[in-house]
This record gives sequence, C-alpha cells and structure tokens, in this order.
Amino acid sequence: MNAWVRSQPKTLRPYFGAQAAEGLLDEMELFLKFGDAPVQGNRLIVDDSQMADMAPRLYPKLSEERINAVFGGRRSAFDLVVTLRTPQMLRRELVERFSLGEEAPECIEVPQHMLKDAKLTGLFELGVSICLSKEVDLGPGWPNHLGSWVAKEVYTIGLDRRQSAFRILPLTEELAKSLHLPKGTFVYVDDIEDLNTVYDEGTSCATAYVSEKVLLSSAAGKSAAAVAALIWSEIASAILLADGNGVSEAEEVTGGSPLEAILENLRADHPMSLSELKNLIKDPVRLRAAVHDSRGLVKDLEKV
Repeated sequence: MNAWVRSQPKTLRPYFGAQAAEGLLDEMELFLKFGDAPVQGNRLIVDDSQMADMAPRLYPKLSEERINAVFGGRRSAFDLVVTLRTPQMLRRELVERFSLGEEAPECIEVPQHMLKDAKLTGLFELGVSICLSKEVDLGPGWPNHLGSWVAKEVYTIGLDRRQSAFRILPLTEELAKSLHLPKGTFVYVDDIEDLNTVYDEGTSCATAYVSEKVLLSSAAGKSAAAVAALIWSEIASAILLADGNGVSEAEEVTGGSPLEAILENLRADHPMSLSELKNLIKDPVRLRAAVHDSRGLVKDLEKV
C-alpha cells in the first residue's frame, strides 16, 4: 500500500470568515522618496544614492467602504501595523500602529532616525499587516489571539553592491573552540579589512561571530532592543580599534565605503568627521562611549 504524500505543502490558515481581508493590502503603494515612482513588486534592488536619500512613504489605500465590507462591526478589533526590520542588526522596530476602528491613514512615513541601521547595512524589510489588537471572540472563522494577522505584505529593499560594514555569523561552541575562544564568548570579530573601500556584492570588511544562543533568542523575539544595540557596539568598537582597518591611513572618506556609513551613524544629527574619529580611536574608552551613545544603548538598557 502506497503512503499518501501531499505534493505541495500549504500553509493552513483557518480564518475562513476573514478570507476577504487577505486582499486588503493589494492596492498599497510604497514610495522610497518623494517624486519617485512606486516600488514594483515586493523586492527592490537600489543603488547607493537611493539608499542614502530614501524617505519611505506607504499609501495603504484602505477606503472606509472596503474596511466596512470586510470587517463590519469587527473593525475596531484590528490594527494596521507597520514594522521596520534590519536583519543584520537583529532589530525589528514598530514604525506605527493604527486602529481600524478609526479612519485608516492615507500616508505613513518612516522616520529618518529609524533608518540608520538600514542605511548602514544596505538591507531592510518594511512589513505591513492587519492584526488582531486584543484577545476577543469574533465568531467562527475569525482569529481570537492577540497579534493574529489577516493581511500582510513585506517589502525587501537592498543594495545591488552590499556595502555592509560587516556580516554576522553564529558563534557555536565548536567554532569558539576552533578559534581558541572561551566557551562563553559573546562577540568575536575577525577578517577586518580596509574600511575605506567600496565592497562588491557578497563581500564585507569584517566578519562578526555572535553567540549562537543570543542570535536564536533574538530571532525568537525574546531579547530586548538593548541586546541588538550591545551587539552593534561590540562589533563597531572592535572594527574601529583593529590594526589594518585603514582609518589611520585615510586622508579622505571614500563615498559608499563602510567608513562613510560608520561616520554617518556615529552621530544622530550630522556625520562625524574623519579627524574626530581618528582622535577617538586614540582613546578607546571615549570611542566606546561614542558608540554607545550613537546606539542609544543606555535608554535601551533602562527598559530591560
């Protein structure tokens, strides 16, 4: 007797009552900058200038008629949620949350201060979903658990040449042993090269190994934002203090290089100058303090 095998796996979503909601975001449009054409599809490759100058705006195009037709009196139980995820920085942030009990927003802008990690790593995901905002019984075929989604779209935006300052790999116990590191090492940075160079796709100026358990905890949403800020601080400090990183030899900053991205992200209001960075590197304690400040580490730690 032959065993029955399903040829194509299918995600089971038992919300037959909310099936009409799955198409609510189909007409949504994303613009990376004022004056640009809307993004076509859910994945977009951009160049350096587009990544540097982006100011994303979302137009959900949720009319009152459409919302009422799908949800009726249930609409106040749902929220429109926008999140920003930067995979390499292990960070996911809430951009905005709107109750569908009120009129849906016409335009949603992503604040510039939330785009730091995206511009630094050259990759980000903008997620939009309609989720249940509370535990409630809406009847058969409708979700009842907080956070259950009935409509979702994710936009992935990245550089065609990956100029990320570093790549992150999991540090397993076996790898730590082969690198002659203590078993409980949190972050280890290796293969540090010239920061003042533009790197081609698939390459980077350094490799950062982060504790596998910490990465798994972050991926599961169990770690606080302070963990991501601490990881960045450790990696950035190690890269900037390493011999052979090209900073001391640099006379001007190469456009599109990891060094340019780091200088732009070491201050919230304006880029740090090359001479300022060189002075900080001479004083490792002050350098770490500057890196901590750039990530808002203290504020994140206060929330833990």
